[in-house]
Amino acid sequence: MTDVPVPKPVRDPRLDFFRGVAMFIIYIAHCRGNFLWDYIPARFGISDAANMFVFVSGMTSAIAFGGTFTRQGWFVGTARIAYRCLQLYAAQIGMFFAVAFVVLVGMRLYPDTNYIEVAQFQRFFSDPADALVGLFTLTYVPHYIDILPLYIVCLAMVPVVMALARINPWLAIAGSVLLYAVSIHIDLNFPANADDQPDWYFDPFAWQLIFFTGFALRRGWVKVSLDSKFLLWSSVVILVVGLLITLPSVFERVAMIDRLRRWINHHSDKTHMDLLQYVHFLASAYVMLVILKGREQSLLTPVLKPFVKCGQQALSIFLSGMVLSYIGGMVFDHEGEGFVFQVIVNGVTFAILFAIAYGVAWFKQAPWKRRAGVAAATADVLLLCAGVPKPAHAITLQHHNTQATSRVERSTVRC
Repeated sequence: MTDVPVPKPVRDPRLDFFRGVAMFIIYIAHCRGNFLWDYIPARFGISDAANMFVFVSGMTSAIAFGGTFTRQGWFVGTARIAYRCLQLYAAQIGMFFAVAFVVLVGMRLYPDTNYIEVAQFQRFFSDPADALVGLFTLTYVPHYIDILPLYIVCLAMVPVVMALARINPWLAIAGSVLLYAVSIHIDLNFPANADDQPDWYFDPFAWQLIFFTGFALRRGWVKVSLDSKFLLWSSVVILVVGLLITLPSVFERVAMIDRLRRWINHHSDKTHMDLLQYVHFLASAYVMLVILKGREQSLLTPVLKPFVKCGQQALSIFLSGMVLSYIGGMVFDHEGEGFVFQVIVNGVTFAILFAIAYGVAWFKQAPWKRRAGVAAATADVLLLCAGVPKPAHAITLQHHNTQATSRVERSTVRC
C-alpha cells in the first residue's frame, strides 16, 4: 500500500523578508557617508535593525533547530547546535580577516586616512600576537564586527532552554527573564578588550531575552492574538511616541516631548538592551504582523522577492554586506557623498548582495548532482551523432543507476 506524498510546508516569507531587510539596514548603518542612514528604523524610534536581526534569528532557530530536539532527542539537537556555532565561529574569524585586508588596502590606496583607527583595529595591528589569541577565544571583539559572537552565545543557550522546556515551557521563559535581570543587576558580560570597548557591545546575557522571545513565540510556548485592538493601538501609541522624540521639528518645539526624549535617552542602554527598546521593537513587530496578516504572499512579488532570497542566505549576505560597507565608506570618504556616488555605491552593492544570495542558493542545490542525468544523456547524443558507439561498461553502469533511481523514487511513496 502506498501513501500520497505529503507536500512540503510553505515557507513563511515574513521571516526571510525581514531578516533580509535587516541585513541591508546593517550594511547601511556601517557604511560611513551613506545618505540612506537617515532613513533606517533607528532614526525613527528607539529600536533598530539589531533588535530585528536577533528576534528573527530566534524565530528561525526555533524552526531550524527546535524540531531536531523534538524528533531526534536532546543529544542530537545539541550536536546540531554545536555544529552551527562552529560554522558561525569560522565565519566570525573569516570576516575579521576580510575586513582587516580591506583596511590595509584602503590604507595603501588612501594613505591620508588611518583606516585602522576608523575600523578600531589598532590593537590587532599594534600587538597581533596577543590580539590573535583574543580573536580566536572571542575575548577580542572589535565594536563593528560584534553581532555574530552574540548570535553564537544565544545559540549555545538553546540546549539549556530546550531542556527546561521539557519540564515546562514556562520554566524556559522564566530562565531567560531571570538571566536578563541578573545581567542587568551585576553587569554580566564578556570582555571585548578592543579599542574603546572593554566589554562586548552586545551583552549576550541581556540580548538573549529578545532572541528567546522570538524562539518562544515560534515554538508556540507563548501565543499572541493578532486580533487584539488593545495590543494594536497600544503598539501604535508606542511607535508614535518613539517617532516624536526623534523629530527635531517636534521635540524642539514641544517642551514635554523634549523632556521625555532626554529621559528616554538617559535610560537607554543598547549594550544591555534596555526594556524601552525591547518594548518598542515588539510594538513595531506586532503592527507589521497585523498589517501583513493575510497578505504574506505579497512579500513574494518580483520587487520584494530578492530581499526574501537574501533572508534565506542571511549569513552570506551579512558577511558580504559588512565587508562591502567598509569599501563603500572608503569611496564616500574620498570620492564624495554626492547623489551620483550614492546611487552608484548603493546600486552596485545591492546588486552584488542580490547576486550573492541567488548564487549561494544555486550552489546549495548542488546542480551538478541534480543534472547529472541530463548531462550524461547529452553526452550520449553527441557521441551517437559523431558515430562513436557507447562502451558496454557505460551501458551496464547506466542500467544500475536507473535501477537505483527507481528504487529511491519508489521508497518516497512506500509505507
